[in-house]
Amino acid sequence: MSKTNKLQQGFTLIELMIVVAIIGILAAIAIPTYSDYTKKAKFAEVISVGNSFKTTVSLCMDDLGTNVGCSAGSNGVPAADTAPTNVFSMTVTDGVITIVSTVSVEGDAIDFIITPTTNSGSVTWAQTGSCLAKGWCK
Repeated sequence: MSKTNKLQQGFTLIELMIVVAIIGILAAIAIPTYSDYTKKAKFAEVISVGNSFKTTVSLCMDDLGTNVGCSAGSNGVPAADTAPTNVFSMTVTDGVITIVSTVSVEGDAIDFIITPTTNSGSVTWAQTGSCLAKGWCK
C-alpha cells in the first residue's frame, strides 16, 4: 500500500468569502468616517479666517467702546475675505462675524457665527451656527 500525501494548495472558497466580508464591513465603517474627517479638515480653514478677524473687531470695539460700527471695511476692520477656498461668503456686521462654508452636508451649507460681548473691558466670543451641531467647531 502506498500512501499518497495530498498537499494543501491555496485557500478554500469559504475562507476567501470570510475575508471579503470582513473587508466589506471595515470599508462600510471607514468610508463615512473618512468623508466626515475630510469635511471637518476643510472647515478648519473657515474657523481660521473667522479667528483672524476677531483681533481687528476686538480692537475696533476697544476704540469705539461698543460693537456698533465694527463692520467689514470700516473702523479698522478689513473687508470680508472670500478668497480662501472653503469660504463661500463672509460678513462682519457690528462685530458679528458670519462665515458660510463651501463645505456642505447633504446639500446644506455649514455656517460659523462668532458674536462678541464686552465684559468689564474684555471681549468674549460666543460661537453659534450649524457647525456646532456637526461638532466641527467648539
